[in-house]
Amino acid sequence: MSSLRLLRIVLWSLVVVAGAGLAYVYFVPRTASTDAGQTVYATAFTLVDQDGEEVTEADFLGKPSAWFYGFTQCPDVCPTTLSEMSALLEALGPDADRLQVVFVSVDPERDDVATMKDYVDYFDDRIVGLTGTVADVSSMAKARYIFFERVPLEGGDYTMEHSASVHLADADGAFFGTLDGEEPFETRLQKLRRLIQ
Repeated sequence: MSSLRLLRIVLWSLVVVAGAGLAYVYFVPRTASTDAGQTVYATAFTLVDQDGEEVTEADFLGKPSAWFYGFTQCPDVCPTTLSEMSALLEALGPDADRLQVVFVSVDPERDDVATMKDYVDYFDDRIVGLTGTVADVSSMAKARYIFFERVPLEGGDYTMEHSASVHLADADGAFFGTLDGEEPFETRLQKLRRLIQ
């Protein structure tokens, strides 16, 4: 066998292995665990929904979910993301009933229950809005590796910096992946279809 032919075989083998690796990363659901062995989205929390009802992590098990963290005074990312999540629910048709979409406020000092209800209902009444104490929201965000921080503005006001991806969890509460606003709509829709299968 000539060395050129051997080189071609080796190179094509590497291409096939790399392609299989990429396919695995893209198509196989991933889970992330804490050091204690719990799946990230099964970590304990207690918050309040937009109807004033106390909820815990157990209320979101049994059905896949999509979690977005933001705040009602967000000028761009939050309204865009919630509008797109509503459009994704529409695109899922009847299958949308198999998915919970949850918006968690990272600014609970301003986002009380009434504010959250008005905000999520404006986008889609199927979206659940959660708020709580600063300590409870911070604890949940830390356990789920969600970044947010308060950023002072001139005049004593403030805004919030926060993670912008939508996090997906399966029906058992295991982390499944993310939706990125930069991804094509169809890519995000296919991820949701895989999640709710």
